[in-house]
Amino acid sequence: MIRPRLAVWVAAVAVVGSLMSRPNAVQAQGRTHAVIVVGLGGTQEYRDRFHTQALALKAALTQRHGLASENVIYLGERPEDDPAQIDDKSTRANLLRVLGEVGLRSQPLDRLLVILIGHGTASRAEAQFNLSGPDLTPSDFQAGLIGFPTQTLALVHTGSASGGFVAPLSGPNRIIITATRTERERNATDFTQFFVEAMTSDGADLDKDERTSLLEAFLYARQETERYYEDENQLLTEHAMLDDNGDGEGSSDAGLTGPDGPLAATFQLGGVSGTAGQTPDDPELAGLYQERDEIQGRIDQLRAVREAMTEDAYLDAIEEMLVELALKSRDIRVKEGGGA
Repeated sequence: MIRPRLAVWVAAVAVVGSLMSRPNAVQAQGRTHAVIVVGLGGTQEYRDRFHTQALALKAALTQRHGLASENVIYLGERPEDDPAQIDDKSTRANLLRVLGEVGLRSQPLDRLLVILIGHGTASRAEAQFNLSGPDLTPSDFQAGLIGFPTQTLALVHTGSASGGFVAPLSGPNRIIITATRTERERNATDFTQFFVEAMTSDGADLDKDERTSLLEAFLYARQETERYYEDENQLLTEHAMLDDNGDGEGSSDAGLTGPDGPLAATFQLGGVSGTAGQTPDDPELAGLYQERDEIQGRIDQLRAVREAMTEDAYLDAIEEMLVELALKSRDIRVKEGGGA
């Protein structure tokens, strides 16, 4: 759970997010592209469940979170079952092709969100996401991301053995969310249904700002998954993880204080990344954006030396910077005519 001390930081992120969610800011700073990939179900029960979850996500992304319909692509196991909704078959070749096409039309400040729904396995070499034909490995996915050198990238792998995707894909400006801690957790996961709930309802909106960040969606889905196992009196066989600081190690207790969570908190669905920059024509406004970028840079530097600091010193320093970032973002919104 988010600690009480973080209330002020939740408010700070809400202020920043309110700036990011404004339509003119979205247009100026970039679009969000989403790719939903449903893998092999194995049984009709899983095929139906995965398809229903994918449809709910697709509708939520376009209708609830404001993504353009042409920027949301659904690759499914059986396109012939629902050709109006499924854009193509979910194969490794098709996913890499789609990523290449999205990369070609993406602008430097755009963002990419990929959500994998299905089953995973692991061999001695790499974790795998089960698809028709060759399975998808982290190496395959890494190759597909070559066309996104500057964009914020988010991968949400909701299947079994997904933890094996964290270390190989971790890096700067990347958010990796997995349903399991390692590739050795291979049971079918329940994380998916609660991540879908986070995206399609108000339950994950912890700061009540009427938007859902990837951090909020992760926290909601992780907590609800744990509660589900407790209610069923079952041993927890999946441990959701989030990595967004590039160190290759996921955190189950991600939050605004890090080490993982700050970048995911700025990934407001339908908005823009907190790492994205902008150079407005107005010199005064451009100066404010530069000052905001400098504050973000100091936050990144502080996170890099966290291990050398005491916990209290780190919390005091980052709290001050997050509030400073929120106030600067409020100044930008006022200058742009959006009010305080």
